[in-house]
Formats: sequence, C-alpha cells, structure tokens
Amino acid sequence: MNVVQSDGYLRMHARELGRIPLTHLISSLDDEPAAANDRCEGATVLCGYTEWVSPAAPMLSIGWDWAWRGLPGRSGVVRLGLPRTNILLVSETSVPLPWDDSLEALAQYIDGIDWQEVALGAAFGTQPPAATYKN
Repeated sequence: MNVVQSDGYLRMHARELGRIPLTHLISSLDDEPAAANDRCEGATVLCGYTEWVSPAAPMLSIGWDWAWRGLPGRSGVVRLGLPRTNILLVSETSVPLPWDDSLEALAQYIDGIDWQEVALGAAFGTQPPAATYKN
C-alpha cells in the first residue's frame, strides 16, 4: 500500500503512520512578524513552519504551521491549522478518506509526537535540526 501513486499521493492506513520514521527537514520563522502588542502584559506570538519527511521509501512529506505563544507565566509551541502533505489516508478497506478527514487525522497524529523543541530550536538556530521520530 505504501507506494506513491501517479497522482502524487502516498495512500496509507492511519495505523501505518507510526511505522514510518519522520525526519526533520526544515523549520523557520515566518517572514512577517505577528501583530505587535503595545501592552507590557500582552501576549507575544511568533509564527513559523516546519517540514518533516521520511528518510527512505516511501517518500512521505508533511508540514504544518506553528506558533510560539508567550503568556505571563507560561509559553508553548502549538500547531496551527491543518498540515500540508502528500499523504492520503485510507479506510480499513483501503478506500481513500475524504481529503479533510485525512488531514484531520494527520493533525491528530502530529499533535501526538514531540516535534516542538526540534522545530523551535531549528527556527532559532539554537540546536541541530536533525531529529527522527518513530512511534
């Protein structure tokens, strides 16, 4: 099943996601800064993007936007919106899921892996960008 089809999509079952290692390719800050907040106690927001790939066949690519939100007493990096990818998830009977359903399932998968430190570190150049995750 894990073969890129002629339409460019890699069709796979959701249960197979954890079997394919994801390697960090790139993360960076967006060119446009977030809207400035002129209050000292206001939130700070930095936005960026990250892209992850499979290091071997099948060639998988998945990227998403993220935001670092600094609030008084806490901060964190969160995924924004749905991912961009060449993956199309299929049902247990190998029928392709509707595109939005596939993206929602991939978003849940992303939220379950520990990508934040790698993406943020690579975006700010504070750590080597190399990282691979396999569940």
